[in-house]
Amino acid sequence: MSNYKIANIIFLIAIVLSITIFAFISFYAIYGIVAFICFYIFFLIYGSIDFRLMFYIKTIYHLKTNERVIAISFDDGPADRTEQILDILNKYEVKAAFFLVGKQIEKYVNTLKRINKEGHLIGNHSFTHHFWFDMFSAKQMTEELKRTEEIIENNIFKKVKLFRPPYGVTNPALRKAVSKMNYTSIGWSLKSKDTVIKNRQKIEKRLRQKIRPGSVVLFHDTSPEIVEVLNFLIDYVYQYNYKIIRLDELLNIRAYGQADN
Repeated sequence: MSNYKIANIIFLIAIVLSITIFAFISFYAIYGIVAFICFYIFFLIYGSIDFRLMFYIKTIYHLKTNERVIAISFDDGPADRTEQILDILNKYEVKAAFFLVGKQIEKYVNTLKRINKEGHLIGNHSFTHHFWFDMFSAKQMTEELKRTEEIIENNIFKKVKLFRPPYGVTNPALRKAVSKMNYTSIGWSLKSKDTVIKNRQKIEKRLRQKIRPGSVVLFHDTSPEIVEVLNFLIDYVYQYNYKIIRLDELLNIRAYGQADN
């Protein structure tokens, strides 16, 4: 049973008990019930934006270990800078995970093929990465996931099984879509904030302070600073005897299913 269902059961029991008790105390105690409902709504929203709570979907986002191993992942590509990212990864012989957007793949099909050819992991990151993706129905979300899956499979003949929620937001509709597609939801434990922080030195400082054994690091192909920051991170972790391995190896999960082709 999901944390979401458990919370609903607890809430329903609590609200029934509260109404019963308050009915014998004071009419004005109804304000306490309203406040309780407002708190619950806030709790639901917080559960949506923090996937680590596993409120709606079980999301794997790190490895509990003392071994100095990490995984690097990229979102929102392919993009103009993806080829440079691949050059850097190739130079260091590092394998990363790329969670790709379907409409971007249509623009950069050859980049998709290169990502696959060079041994990097490929995952689904929706088709549009629409700003209002989290407001889509389960049917719309499923269609987005299917469309991206088909583009990937038609070009590299692999059926992806890993999905990263756009913006890291989860909800009941997404739970249905992910379940229907039989995907494993993947998060991250170290967000570089490379699309928000515009100063490269600040991004590098954040990475230095927060890197831990078992970290799944999140970057974006679209970040203006990604080339310099990626070079920095790899040099830095190697300096401290970290090993960078592919995400599915780090998390011990299956990345691909049986392709239809």
